[in-house]
Order: sequence, then structure tokens, then C-alpha cells
Amino acid sequence: MEYVAAPSLHKFLRNRGSGQPLLESTVRAIMWKLLTGARTMHDRHVVLVHRDIKPGNILVGQDGELVKICDFGLAISMSELPPYNQAGTPFYVAPEVLLGKRGYDALVDTWSIGCVMAEMLTGKTLFLGDDDDNAADNEIIQLWSIFRLLGTPDERTWPGFTSLPLTEKALKLLPPGHQHNKLRDLFPEEKLSEHGFQVLQGLLTCNPNQRLTAVTALKHRWFAAPRPAAAAAKVDALSFPKKKAPRIKFIPPAMPQKNLLKIPLAVWNAAQRV
Repeated sequence: MEYVAAPSLHKFLRNRGSGQPLLESTVRAIMWKLLTGARTMHDRHVVLVHRDIKPGNILVGQDGELVKICDFGLAISMSELPPYNQAGTPFYVAPEVLLGKRGYDALVDTWSIGCVMAEMLTGKTLFLGDDDDNAADNEIIQLWSIFRLLGTPDERTWPGFTSLPLTEKALKLLPPGHQHNKLRDLFPEEKLSEHGFQVLQGLLTCNPNQRLTAVTALKHRWFAAPRPAAAAAKVDALSFPKKKAPRIKFIPPAMPQKNLLKIPLAVWNAAQRV
């Protein structure tokens, strides 16, 4: 892919400091580009699933005009038949993957994009579980981080939930009593408009059959908000320091003295008259 002279979205958010969110208009502009990139991947003849979309794998150009998804090291093609293994950074992995589902699809990417959206709005990682690869029951810890905010699914909200490989184990270890979705409490209307919240909630839906696809999300009214030409091309809040390009002085190579004798006299005289 082409070079993008900019830090990752992760680095940019961390440089702003914890708890320093982006404006909703800025988040909307970035989300439009992210979802458009995901749609491009998912709509190919051979569907490509990234499986590790996160702020560290998103590059943002100096003026915000470019938003690039990078690092396709864990990507798979849906031309490969399942089972698929668990992959990705735990904080951004979809619940069906954490529960051991081996026949997942491109909707794991839109879950990750929902996590990125929430992080841009708060300045913090939304589902902060345990990223220690050697930790026991790491998936359970991550699921607890998700369910205590979104509510623990059941067969009514997610048909087939109880038949997933790790559901029985998870329900035995997870604390009871978390049935209600508290996402709106974390993103009140003064922080995120109703239309913006509908997109966020649609992306962060545990049941993948009800989760927004990239195509469906891009059709939402949230993205129909007026976007001036300058705002659509640039994300003003992303003010990266710009380095002044060094001036390069061109010095023509000196012609070796011995080559002067090989120039025909007529050519030399013509050159002097120019």
C-alpha cells in the first residue's frame, strides 16, 4: 500500500491524553472512511475479512484527508471454508469469536469498527479486558467486559447463543444480574446524537445476525448530515505537526574534462548560441 506520513489513530488518541474525545463531526468523518474501506474489503468477489481492525492498525493522513486500514497479517478470505481460528486483539474481538464460533464472517470487522468509534468518542478503550496471552480464561474476562455494558445475551436476544462452544463455561463464571444494555448511559445525547448512537449500537450488537454491516451502516441517516466540501476532505481536529520539506538544490554533474574533446565542434558551437 502507499506510504502515509502520519501516526496511527492509536498514537494520535494517546497523544491527546486520556479522556480527551474527538468531536462527533470528526468521528463521523473518520467513520465514513473506515466503513467505506471495510465495505470495499467485504464487497470483493472474494470477501476479505481483516480480523484485527483497531486504532493501531488505522493510519490517518496529516490533514485528515486519508484514513487507511493497514496490517492485513491476520486477514483471511471467505473463499477458505471454516473452521476459522480465533484471531485479533482481544479488546476489539467480536463476542461470537470469543465464544468459540468457528464459522464467523465479515461482521467481526464491523464490531471492531464499533469499538474504534467508541474509543474516538471517549478517548479510552471501551472493552478493556486482559490482553495477557498467558492469562487463564482470557476470553471470559473479555466477555465480562462486554456483557456488563451491553447485557448478557440469551436465546431470545441471540438465537443459538447457548449452543456456542464456550457459552456454558462463560455463563458459569460470569457474575449474574447483567441483563440490561447500558451503552446509552455511557454515551448520553450531549456526547453523541441519537442518529450517531443508532450507528454505534448497531455496530456493537452481540448477535451478529442483527449487527450492522458496513454497507447498511453507510446508509444510515447519521451520514446524511451536511458535510461541507472542506470538512468532508479534511478532519480539522486532526492537526498533526507538519514538517517543512527541505529545499533541494540541484547541482548539475560536472562533465569530465576528457569528454569535452569528444564533442563535435558544430554541436559545441550550437550549444553556446542557446
